[in-house]
Amino acid sequence: MIFERSKFPELPGVYIMKDKEGAVIYVGKATSLRARLSQYFGSESNPAGSATKNSLKTSLLVPQIDSIEFIVTKDPKEALILESNLIKNYMPKYNMALKDAKHYSYLAITEEPFPRLLTARKNSKGAFRMKNARFFGPYVEGAKRAMSARYLRKLFKIRICAPKLPKKECLQYHIGNCDAPCIGRISEENYRRNISALISVLEGKQAAKDIMRTLAERMRQASDTQDFETAASIRDQIGSLEIFFERQRVEKRNYFQEDFVYLERIGATLHAQILRSNNGVISGSERHGIPIKEQEEPEISFFIQYYVGSELPDRIYSNLSEQQIQILNQAFDSKSFHAPGRDKSKVLEIAKNSLQIGSIDSSVIKLKEALKLETNPITIETFDISNLFGEESVGSMVRFVNGKPDKNNYRRFKIRTVAGQDDFAMMKEVVSRRYTRLMEEAEPLPDLVLIDGGAGQLHAAMDGMDEAGVRLPIASLAKKEEEIYLPERLDTLRLSKSDPALKLLMACRDEAHRFAIGFHRLRRAKKMKG
Repeated sequence: MIFERSKFPELPGVYIMKDKEGAVIYVGKATSLRARLSQYFGSESNPAGSATKNSLKTSLLVPQIDSIEFIVTKDPKEALILESNLIKNYMPKYNMALKDAKHYSYLAITEEPFPRLLTARKNSKGAFRMKNARFFGPYVEGAKRAMSARYLRKLFKIRICAPKLPKKECLQYHIGNCDAPCIGRISEENYRRNISALISVLEGKQAAKDIMRTLAERMRQASDTQDFETAASIRDQIGSLEIFFERQRVEKRNYFQEDFVYLERIGATLHAQILRSNNGVISGSERHGIPIKEQEEPEISFFIQYYVGSELPDRIYSNLSEQQIQILNQAFDSKSFHAPGRDKSKVLEIAKNSLQIGSIDSSVIKLKEALKLETNPITIETFDISNLFGEESVGSMVRFVNGKPDKNNYRRFKIRTVAGQDDFAMMKEVVSRRYTRLMEEAEPLPDLVLIDGGAGQLHAAMDGMDEAGVRLPIASLAKKEEEIYLPERLDTLRLSKSDPALKLLMACRDEAHRFAIGFHRLRRAKKMKG
């Protein structure tokens, strides 16, 4: 395959390599997806690549790669866990056997009359070495897990002695860490209640939050009485418990199948990013694009095409409207389609980020950041005016979609209402006409309006939008110093000449200028002939 470095973000995540048949052949994680993948395929500074580790495996793997997908994660820790889930789900040919003991740690509650809380590991085949126990995890930070285990044993008076109860109490009883079931100081029933409370903590239920509140109050009281040593000790205990409240978005267990589908229209294509979750663990991803054409509801069409004839998962979360969700539930005679709540929105956000970074040109994303826009400026409409001493005055509008010219939607304007050389009034007229028409015809509006010129042209265009009854994100670009004027900013914004955001604005502005000049010359030529 041809590796296009710019398509991959400098963000943490997981990459999924597929062969020509679409089979997953390798899954990997990265702190920077772009940097990591450059090691396979080379970069401008190292065209040969730099696969110093597993070079034999890499030399066999790279020729088999036909496509690469990726999922952006919040941080490298999340990427590590997601990588593990995907490897277990796909069992890729070129992945080395995953050794959980090197990366993950678990806690286990044994199945005994008086259960114990122990640390647990897996063998090279991924099986737990301990039998007949209930496992919790994985926890990426082993040190925190060990500290938490010690504190939980003490908090719930969980015994740490041998499987067979001794005949005499040990030191743990005398220092208050154990209720000594060995000598009958606690019944099996009451001991089991402690175990149930412990499980509530490990599962992140409300009982655990109550404990945290109690500890926080004890810490405050100790601090108020200037018992800072005790307060510090309780602070450390709270810190050790926090691992159980990290609601790891990827590793959260719900015990059924879910799909998270994020849809976005980009130009003439509807893009969809699907994250598949089994038992609360993300186990796969897919990315699709379908032409929008003249479909009134391409989002509805996508779901029908994708799910018809197959068994629906238990729940499907998407960024559709409530009305669209109702239509789909009726169409499939099901209750599978849902709007995401707060927790599910976090997973859908992963899908959104992965889709946008994978499908939206990087210069568009950079422009959103530079201008502090609320949404990515997928569609940019740029205006310019051309005249010669007020003669044959014309305006132009060019449209860029996802960083590329959309020439089918360029527009030319003959100036109708302005006599003489008044560029500001001409700009107002052209902008007003454009958006009055779009509003009347209920056509989609652009994400950003760009004006060729300075502050005067910018405000004239804003007056034109006011006349049309619409207000859109807008900026102007002055050619001399490539200064960017924004409505809410007193000073101008200057970007580096190498900044992809500025390069995109300049490309839009230069194309609008070229288009306007061409139309103006055509008008003058016709007049001379006429």
